[in-house]
Amino acid sequence: MAPQHRETARRAAALARDGLAHHQAGRTEEAERLYREALALRADEPDALHGLGVLALAGGRSGLAIALIGRAIRARPETALYYVNLGSALRDQGHLEEARAALQVAVLRDPDDPRAHLGLALALQRLGRAANAVDAAGQAILRDPAHGTPATLIPGASALQGRLRLEAGDVEPALGLLRAAAAEAPDAPEAWHALAAALGGAGRLAEAEAAFRRTAALVPDDPAALANLGGVLFELNRLDEALAALRQAAAAGPATPATRSNLGLVLMALGHLPEAEQELARAATLAPEADGVRINRGSVLAELGRHEEAEACLLAVETDVTASPLDRARARFNRATVLLATGRRAEGWAAFEARRMLIPPPPTTLPDWDGGPLPDGAPLLLHAEQGLGDAIQFLRYVGPAASRAPVWLVLPDALRRLAGGLASPRCTIAGPSEPTPPDCVAQASLLSLPHLLRFDHAPPPAPRLAAATPPAVADGSLRVGLCWAGNSGYRFDRRRSLRLEELAPLAGLPGIRFVSLQQGQAASQPAPPGLDMIPPSTPLDNLADTAALIAGLDLVVSVDTAIAHLAGTLDRPVWLLNRFGGDWRWQSGWQDKAGCSLWYPRLRQFRQPAPLPPDQAWSPVITEMAVALSSFACGMSGG
Repeated sequence: MAPQHRETARRAAALARDGLAHHQAGRTEEAERLYREALALRADEPDALHGLGVLALAGGRSGLAIALIGRAIRARPETALYYVNLGSALRDQGHLEEARAALQVAVLRDPDDPRAHLGLALALQRLGRAANAVDAAGQAILRDPAHGTPATLIPGASALQGRLRLEAGDVEPALGLLRAAAAEAPDAPEAWHALAAALGGAGRLAEAEAAFRRTAALVPDDPAALANLGGVLFELNRLDEALAALRQAAAAGPATPATRSNLGLVLMALGHLPEAEQELARAATLAPEADGVRINRGSVLAELGRHEEAEACLLAVETDVTASPLDRARARFNRATVLLATGRRAEGWAAFEARRMLIPPPPTTLPDWDGGPLPDGAPLLLHAEQGLGDAIQFLRYVGPAASRAPVWLVLPDALRRLAGGLASPRCTIAGPSEPTPPDCVAQASLLSLPHLLRFDHAPPPAPRLAAATPPAVADGSLRVGLCWAGNSGYRFDRRRSLRLEELAPLAGLPGIRFVSLQQGQAASQPAPPGLDMIPPSTPLDNLADTAALIAGLDLVVSVDTAIAHLAGTLDRPVWLLNRFGGDWRWQSGWQDKAGCSLWYPRLRQFRQPAPLPPDQAWSPVITEMAVALSSFACGMSGG
């Protein structure tokens, strides 16, 4: 090369270097000017061509970038970084295999450059080669000394590998990578959102809340960020906070169907049924074919007693072949409760089996029982599921099941003494920690027995439940047991439970001695003035102890908890304080013509008369019950 040409090349290279310095400092206009000056001196100056190509790529002109960087590579084919950015431009244009090839060359040219490995990972992801993409992203992270800090050379590598690991089911490694991604970009809401969503999906709700709060703090006016925070607060059963976050999300901008739907669910859980239905109707207008919206709307319509509309919403999802199997199961299970509530029992019990996709699997690998005889008299494993009230209610089906096959009945420890009277040569009662006999050949849940046994009626409650002899009553007063609250962890407990202070109308009723049957945190609530209650003489830590106490009572007043089932099974008079709508088992499909429960003949309901706001819903129920209680006491005393 002649001296004049060497000097021109040197000056062009110097201008390109100055342009790169301005480029790296973010002064892109000055960088572009210097790159163009360099090319004016030497048309094939590779760093200037590459720099202009990178500027074109950043401006969304990937076609121009391909042309410019391609010329740079022809001038200097050994530079790995040129292939990295050429691969990015090709990927943006949808030329995925060509992008992969260019990035593979970059890796070969400089295997220690993490940017080459990250670019290759992104191309492989787009090609659907997830496992290879995970490996390539891992190589990028290994070669980045600042991984997990804002000084990282490869922003996005941790997030990419985290997402891919999550899709592959590698939850813990994925969470570690997504935490690193958030640390690398601590002011990037998308990084915190990805971490929060992954934590929520893994059931790490407290950590998910913290990450969603960080997201919302970074974008305080973003409705989606507030809605996501509201969603996780709902999952944490912090309903008032969830309501506030979702209302704020709806006010911050046009509410999405998911926001409206979650807002409807929270309002339903808090007892604002008409407002909940309005929000879910709005969600359905915005997204008429969204499965989650249709399922949630079906649920609130059922609570409002609009069964035909509820069934139509749920059936639409259940029969939609494009819906996910999980959503179809949710819809079918919810429709089962409508069918059972309205008395269509055979169809309802069959659909009720959909719940098995929504709950943890049975504690055994035995095959499902089909309801028929088992070979050579082999035993059937029966197990409880869900709450203690469900188990008590469905124990009535153990006898009919044992008439078809010997039964190995596994019950929670709290139920074993109570159910001891069911033991027989055909029924062995065991605890959850006892090993299953090796000759068991099939399993079933107590809640599946009505379907398997083809029962379309309610058999009598389980006989021979263990209860002590009722203690003698010294003063002849009417002894009334009270249970005013269920498990506060139940998402819809706000509608089911009362506060003890709401029973103030019972204070001072003559001739009545109230006995507390309450357990859990609610047992410590202060009683209203004048409502004196006898505490249980021993801790009610076993249902057999509770049964012994109930056996000595004249009446049990309870909200919809296991206590109501226990009193009904023991054939004690039980008054059920029930929310509007209420559970399927207390509705018209399970009542006789006189309105009496087919499950427990001596059960009487006092139901909220309308879907009133929570601060008004129980007042008419308690007033009606207090009047009835006075009459009952008067009748018992002969007055």
